[in-house]
Order: sequence, then structure tokens, then C-alpha cells
Amino acid sequence: MAEIYQKEIKLSEYRKEDLIKFYREMVKIRKFDEHLIRLMHEGKVSGFYHSGIGSESVSVGSITDILRDEDYIFYNHRGCNQKIAKGVPLSKIYGDFLGTVEGTTRGLGAGIVHSADPSRGVLGQCGTIGSQFNIVVGTAYSAKLRGTDQVSVCYFGDGAASREPLHGSLNWAGLYKLPVVYICENNGYAISSTFEETHSVREHLADWAWGYGIPSYVVDGNDVLLMQEVVKEAVERAKRGEGPTFIEAQTFRHRGHFEGDAYDYVDKAVLNDWKENRDPIKNLKKKLLENQYCTENDLLIVDEQVEYEILTAIKVAEEAPLPEPNRIFEGLYA
Repeated sequence: MAEIYQKEIKLSEYRKEDLIKFYREMVKIRKFDEHLIRLMHEGKVSGFYHSGIGSESVSVGSITDILRDEDYIFYNHRGCNQKIAKGVPLSKIYGDFLGTVEGTTRGLGAGIVHSADPSRGVLGQCGTIGSQFNIVVGTAYSAKLRGTDQVSVCYFGDGAASREPLHGSLNWAGLYKLPVVYICENNGYAISSTFEETHSVREHLADWAWGYGIPSYVVDGNDVLLMQEVVKEAVERAKRGEGPTFIEAQTFRHRGHFEGDAYDYVDKAVLNDWKENRDPIKNLKKKLLENQYCTENDLLIVDEQVEYEILTAIKVAEEAPLPEPNRIFEGLYA
């Protein structure tokens, strides 16, 4: 069965600048979300958006200071978290939502599901939920054949985990010892269906991977340092040619499945507990202050710097032109 990942974390084992970096990246992701939601309310962005507020630590903990540009990621349904942590410029992501040529798609306005930045190893996502399970086997097998130490990280939610391609992917990755790290962001709900209503498992989703002979762990996804430790171990294992790892990161979303979802299927007391007591940004901030790594004013400066960075990115994205009509024909080969 899957192992519950526990480890005594000593802040002294981390450099101060790295701890501040984790805080900064999580704040950046949250503020990105908050401003994107504002743009939606202002009528500047149309369509659905699936907010990742409350789960920032899953992405920052698994990417920052661990993955390189040449390492591949396939993001999940709340993938802006992962794209930002991987280094995709904020103006590029905002540009995709605004439909301007500043976006990674140069004006196709595809938004969260289809944007990509291959130069940073962000290979996008297909339109069908869970289709990344098939593709990640290809990128990992490619790295193995070419003899590189590139690692492919496949993000997905508990809802996508109910799709059958996951099992085929686990089987092949386990059989050929492919350099894949599977990260299931289990926020407890597939839209409005609870994890227990939609999955036949003994206890944890990660138990499935154990059945394929793949090391599997269940971790507190809202602890950015625990995420750092468990993913570091998995990535190093993949680089040594020892095959895949499955990580179930337990977290909770602060907002509905999409913007406009009433989120009335979640007990308010449970949601409030996650917001007040298990918020990843609040908890890291508390640790930094209690251990005197910084002051309230230091973190306030970080917040202000991030706010300026985001407002600047939005300005760049908004001022970029819309695409010319012939843009839609670029990249067509049939």
C-alpha cells in the first residue's frame, strides 16, 4: 500500500533566500488568480476558469528549485499554478486569456487548457481530461531512448484519476522504468462528487500505483516543504533510472470547480478550516516569522513587489494587439 510520507523538516536545512522564494512563488500564483478573476468580473476574459487558490504549495513544492527547463510537465485542470511555478511569464499567460498576441498561443486565446511553452518544458494539455497520461509515457520514453536525465512530471486531479488511461500509463511506466513522476492533486472533489463517491480504492488513490510496482506516497500537499522533499526524492530516483513514482498530494480548493460554481456542496465549516488552519501561504508565513527568518515588513515588501509584477504583466498583455485573421491558419499542416 502507499506510504504516508512524513519527515521532520528543519528550516535550518534550507537557505533563507529559498524559503522566501517559496513564499514569493505561492503569493505570485494566488495574486495571479485573484487578478484573473477580477478581469473576468470586468468582462475582459470570457469562458470558464478553474481557480487553484488553496493549492499553491503543490506546484511550488514540486517545481521550484527541483525541475529544470529541460524537464517536462503536463499540467492539470488548475494548471496556471504549475505554469507559473515553471517560469512561464505572467504576461504570456494573461495574454492567452485576453486573446492577444502576447500569449503563448500568440492570439488564439485558448486559455488554461491549451497554452504551452516548450522552451520551459511546459508541453500543454489536450482537450480531453486525463489524456496527458498517454503523452507522458511518450516524453519519458523519449528521454530514456536518448539517454538524457530529463524527467517528465504528470499533474492531474482526483477526478482525472478515474479515467482509464491512468492505468495504462502506470503499467507502461512501471514496466519500462520510465522517468515519470505522477502527482495527483487530490482536493477531494471531482466537480461536486466526492473522492469516495467516484473511486474504488482501499484507502488512497496512490494505492493503485502500488499495484503496478511503483513506489507511491501520500503527502500533505499544503506543506510546501514536505512537497519539496518527497518530489526531490522522486526526481532523483527517476534520474538514476529507477523508474516512476506516484505522489498523492492532499489539498483543498478554496473556490468552486469553476468561476460561477456556487460551491454549496461543501460543508462551510470544513472549507473554513482549510482556509484558516491549512492555508499553505499562511502556514509558511507563520513558520518564517516564528523562526525569525524575516519580519512582517519583509514579507509585506514581497507582497508589494509581486503585486507590481502582476499589474505590469496585465498591462503588457492588455496593450498587445489582437491577432490578424490569418493567425488562425498558422500551424495547420492538412
